[in-house]
Amino acid sequence: MQHANALPNSQSPLVKWLDQYGNAATIVACVAMIGGAIWYSYNRTSTGRSERAWARYSQARSAQDFGDIADDFSNTDVGAWARLGEGERLAESGISLMFTDRKAALGELKNADEAFNKVLAMKAAASAARERAAWGLAKSTEAQCDGDTNKSIEAYQALLKQFPKSLYKAAAEERIESLKSESAKEFYVWFHKQNPKPPEASKPKDGLPDGHPPFDLPLDDKPEIEKPKTEEQTKATAPEGSVVAKMKSEVEVEFARIPLQDAVKFIADKCEIEIEIDGESLKAAGFTKNMPQTLTLGKATGLEAIGALLKKYENEKIPLVLIIQEDEKKALITTTEFAEKNKLTPFEFAKPVEPPKADEPKDEKPKDDKPKSENKDKDAPAESK
Repeated sequence: MQHANALPNSQSPLVKWLDQYGNAATIVACVAMIGGAIWYSYNRTSTGRSERAWARYSQARSAQDFGDIADDFSNTDVGAWARLGEGERLAESGISLMFTDRKAALGELKNADEAFNKVLAMKAAASAARERAAWGLAKSTEAQCDGDTNKSIEAYQALLKQFPKSLYKAAAEERIESLKSESAKEFYVWFHKQNPKPPEASKPKDGLPDGHPPFDLPLDDKPEIEKPKTEEQTKATAPEGSVVAKMKSEVEVEFARIPLQDAVKFIADKCEIEIEIDGESLKAAGFTKNMPQTLTLGKATGLEAIGALLKKYENEKIPLVLIIQEDEKKALITTTEFAEKNKLTPFEFAKPVEPPKADEPKDEKPKDDKPKSENKDKDAPAESK
């Protein structure tokens, strides 16, 4: 500008333009530079925030974990997927609890419905996430059916209407046809009337816990650590009506590729005892309740049958064990990892007695049937003959 002022008679267009618009151009350039710096900073911060969100998402396991991520990163792609994860885990838990704790189950399913509806309301959410939310909402609605299946049918139809080429199209159409039948309505009328409740917590017993040494025991006298009882010892001391006593009932074992849970249920029904399978612990160890079982024992006790089923997995990295819970009048099939973590003592099955080995026949030289005298005469010199 100083040079431009020093040349008042210059006819240069650049000089004239700088003289007229120089200040405004400087201001515009400064604003553009500041705006670019702000945009760069925001974009870099947003990228880092998104990376942190996805890192948390990859480590989330429970419904609470996914719910916290969805709250912290609402209106984002990762937030939508996290909200979906929250709903799916709540729905899975609620459907499972419908058979053991109806009140808790309905609470979980209600929260799952809220999560699914939030995902469906996010228009910016990925189509795949919204599709899965619609499917989860339909399943949750059916689980809460009281006999009027119209609401459940409408939920599946809403999925097909919003996502005509859905991956769940065949399954949704099958559920719609099934829910229209009278048998489905009768089942849900009956199922809705059921009200399973969890068993009441056992009250603490007076006195010292089992195995605790008396307080007046001298310090030098260390109590012996009680070793786990074997199956034979437990049988001998098991009172009538106990879990172990009931599991001594005889059953006919002839399994041909049936799921583990069905085999265990068959044994439990025959023994008139509850045998629970810890599905979560099995899943963490790489097992499932539907593992096919093929076993032929003929007539055997329930304990022998359970022992034979678990023996198949004794060489796995995390074997399966049986826990006898006399206080709760039931048995539990879980993993050694779960038992150690919760300080539970696995039941020790008696080792099968190996049959004695037959003595190996000794190599005996065949006896000559001819009398010794004849042999001697045969081998004697001619003069002696």
